Amino acid sequence: MAKSPATPPPASAPAPYANPREQLAALTECVRLLVERHLLVQASRYNPDGSAQPRFSVGAAEVVRTLSGQAPPGELLARSSAAEELVNKRWKEAIARIEAARAAGQPAPFLTLMRACHLGDIEARVVAVLLAPEVDPDMERVFTFAYDDFTKKRPDVSFLCQLVGGGSDDARERVRRALGPGGVLRRSRVVVIAHGHGAEAAPFALRAVRLADRVVDHLRGDDRLDEALEGFCRVPPELPRLSEVVVDPAVLTAVQRSLRLGEPAPDPNDASAPRPARLLVFGPPGTGKTMLIEAVCQDAKKPILRVDLPLLLADPENMMDRFSALLREAALRGALLLFQGGGEIGSERVPRTTAERLGDLLREVDAPVVITAHERPEWLAPNIPSLGEVELPLPTMAERLELWRRSVPTRTPLGNPEDLEVVASRYSFGGGSILRAAQRASSKAWLRSPDAPLITLEDLGEAARLMLSHRLGTMAQRIPPGFTWEDLVLPEDTLERIREVVRFARHRTYLLESWGFSKKLPYGRGVSAIMAGPPGTGKTMVAQLLARELGYDLFRIDLAQIVNKYIGETEKNLARVFDEAQNSHAILFFDEADALFAKRTEVKSSVDRYANLEVNYLLQRMETYDGVTLLATNLQQGMDEAFKRRVRFSVEFEMPEPDVRKKLWKSMFPPQTPLADDIDWDLLAKKYEMAGGHIKKVAIRAALMAVDRGAHVPIGNADLQLAARLEYREMGRMISGS
Repeated sequence: MAKSPATPPPASAPAPYANPREQLAALTECVRLLVERHLLVQASRYNPDGSAQPRFSVGAAEVVRTLSGQAPPGELLARSSAAEELVNKRWKEAIARIEAARAAGQPAPFLTLMRACHLGDIEARVVAVLLAPEVDPDMERVFTFAYDDFTKKRPDVSFLCQLVGGGSDDARERVRRALGPGGVLRRSRVVVIAHGHGAEAAPFALRAVRLADRVVDHLRGDDRLDEALEGFCRVPPELPRLSEVVVDPAVLTAVQRSLRLGEPAPDPNDASAPRPARLLVFGPPGTGKTMLIEAVCQDAKKPILRVDLPLLLADPENMMDRFSALLREAALRGALLLFQGGGEIGSERVPRTTAERLGDLLREVDAPVVITAHERPEWLAPNIPSLGEVELPLPTMAERLELWRRSVPTRTPLGNPEDLEVVASRYSFGGGSILRAAQRASSKAWLRSPDAPLITLEDLGEAARLMLSHRLGTMAQRIPPGFTWEDLVLPEDTLERIREVVRFARHRTYLLESWGFSKKLPYGRGVSAIMAGPPGTGKTMVAQLLARELGYDLFRIDLAQIVNKYIGETEKNLARVFDEAQNSHAILFFDEADALFAKRTEVKSSVDRYANLEVNYLLQRMETYDGVTLLATNLQQGMDEAFKRRVRFSVEFEMPEPDVRKKLWKSMFPPQTPLADDIDWDLLAKKYEMAGGHIKKVAIRAALMAVDRGAHVPIGNADLQLAARLEYREMGRMISGS
């Protein structure tokens, strides 16, 4: 029986290079062989008479001897006959050993560049040639011999075509196309073609070529961020873990599915392959959009680059160059591009031409792209048809409470752990704001008592308010809270209505979220109240009390800056107020609101129609506003009935009765104020029908009369009677029997 032939032993795997330095040395040696092949081809040219006539002023043979270490002529002839084969063999061997090094876990910058920028064999050889003098200074001298021009410092397009393409016309043409404007080397900004100072006027074949500085740094193992990206791009120093993110699981799943980071990268040459993800994540400030994306990337072991999108768009003239540098950086790192838009990329803030240009650029990116914004930019979807969208709402009460618990440093315990539930209910913050507020409250507690720091509710509330960013001060006056329940002198039924407002504002999160009443309340989750009553009955005082009880800032809206005679301007001003208030958790206090929100009139003219639109717009914004809106009016009957029905609470302030007025008179004087024994409180309360505001003015007038007589002179009945008569006269009223 015939013996079967033996199976040949498997080819041994190439040995990996020991380190990146050896990789560069191997590539440089391949370039030396390319130059030697080029010189031998040139030296083999003869004149018609058969005599050798090198075209080099120094002589090709001398250059070959330089490259070969003074090799004997026989060896030179042997090498010249197999030059092409040797070049290809050494090149394939070098690439195989670099791949083996990468498989063994070593850095392989050259291979990374090839894959990131989709370089073919021709393009990779061009990069190796341009890299050689950057690695080995002797190669610059070798190139000078090869150019036959000692004044030329860098290879030009023609030289690269001959050196890399060799004797093949097709290969030389491929090199030329790779270096052309549409070639991958130019598109990926791997090489830079000389321009300026007359270079543009020179033929393309004679223009100098070099590697981009960032590419040289990468190939030499220096992966610092490209200096061209400084100011608008950064690499996050550390990415959060998914376990640190508090978010609705459905939102997390939607983001992960949209980005597809666990899937293999699509082949750029396959037209049917799915393109890298394009995702918009939008939601109010502080909802943790950036943290969510970074945690998803960390979980998928995906690097990330943060880009300030408004800064990128702010310079349209240089946007292309900056964007190209950005794409090259993302390719070298294999990174996801996170464009942080914030609130500055709305439709009104980005010119149409800039939006279209950005859309064109983003469609061509070979990396996953995420754009974050406070609101959904209307211009994005038309310019990026493949754009997916995920909305990230403010965290729920339960999520906020968990974020607070995680954020409070262990070095400063809470005086009362239940205080976290109070601040979590008061402030609809995202994770970033909660973390900063918790750290600030901890610092304050530690500075107050380093030995035994305890965080109080006041520390948490003050720190939370400092996190609020708004510009309401340009449209409203901040009124400091300064009253307590003990300061209120009102009928019991009025006090109960005020307590009801406080109860709803304080516990609405539980009522709407935990108990499910959000489905039963048609007008949103905001707190709105009308406070109606004569001047001085305590409406502003109650507004200050509510601000103190709820821990919010109180802003009295300046109607003079809101109401505008031009059509549509009032609505714009109202929109600014509510938009800023939404970011500040402020209480909006519209004093004398009947001047702005009076009864809707029968439409007899265009003026009536637009006046009604203003009322309707206010109703709409109040219903969608997630804060507290207080409307104070002197005449409740002057307000629109439908408007009053859609406001959640109504508190009436009536002129106080004599027994209430007596309490008001006594409450106006601090304990340290000297009072005479002859004051007839009952007579003052019965004789003068005044609300608390006017009684306060009387008390101040009487105190000034007394102190003018002496620092220790008490306020007497005569002082109060005179001050009351003067106030009555200013009120336009007469004392009966006077």
